[in-house]
Amino acid sequence: MAEVLKGLDVYDTKDGFKVARVHYTADPARDSSRDGAQWLKNSLIGIPGGINSPMWRKEQEIDFTAYSGQLLCYAIMTEYRHKIIVDKYVKQSDLKYGSLDWGRNNPASFHVYAVDEDGSPHSAYEIYLRETSIPDFSSLIKQCPHYQDLLWISADPSLWNRTQEEKQDLRSINDKFMDEGIHLSRGNNRTEEMAVNELMDRWYRLDINEPRFTISPRCSKQIWEFERLRYKELTTASVEFSNQNETLVDKDNHAWDDFKYFIGKLFSVPELKSTENLSHTSPLYKMQEMRRRREEANR
Repeated sequence: MAEVLKGLDVYDTKDGFKVARVHYTADPARDSSRDGAQWLKNSLIGIPGGINSPMWRKEQEIDFTAYSGQLLCYAIMTEYRHKIIVDKYVKQSDLKYGSLDWGRNNPASFHVYAVDEDGSPHSAYEIYLRETSIPDFSSLIKQCPHYQDLLWISADPSLWNRTQEEKQDLRSINDKFMDEGIHLSRGNNRTEEMAVNELMDRWYRLDINEPRFTISPRCSKQIWEFERLRYKELTTASVEFSNQNETLVDKDNHAWDDFKYFIGKLFSVPELKSTENLSHTSPLYKMQEMRRRREEANR
């Protein structure tokens, strides 16, 4: 009988297909019991929890339920709180944006994000209220620091749905904010995975790197929510038969949602072939420059 290759798993699916799964230990240079001890040691640098961490189990052990029930960023925020939660000075040259997650009975969350010349956002100001009205919340937005400098205010695209009955006419939540002089810009509600990846990338290897997203200590509700963000519970069977994706629990996530709309819109600006005819003070020119610097940093 032929010797089975270590790290190779061959099995049949419920539909009768044969699948071969190759584990990293099939490579002697990555097998710690052979020649891969140093590779394993180097690969685990900067991964909180080491070989038992969800990140390692998903990417290396091919465990699709690795993040099931796991807190997204509590461990990072606890260990590197002194780096992430900072009272950062907002410069005049920083690009400033707002983002809103509206809820009348649920909490309504609004944050001002200041982005420096390196493309690193800082959550600088927070409004977070329950059982408020659009006129009252709009008034608070107008009173916030940097309101006049905001390039846009992103929001859930569902706010543009005409579901509000008013004088025999249907209007949207966005219409009602416009009545108060607040002009919203459509965010993208399908960006959760991108937002998670963006956040984790910006908090990568904080033992040797500085964070590229920081939060003011005055944004207490955003800090509170981020520490509690958790993945939904999944089972191997649910992944196999329902093809479920990892999603965050839809609870205590209003400040997370406004961050998601902000970060998704910030990096979805269309790339221009030329910026020669743009004023160097225009928001689009500044966003293109930020995109260019970010791409250079990632090379």
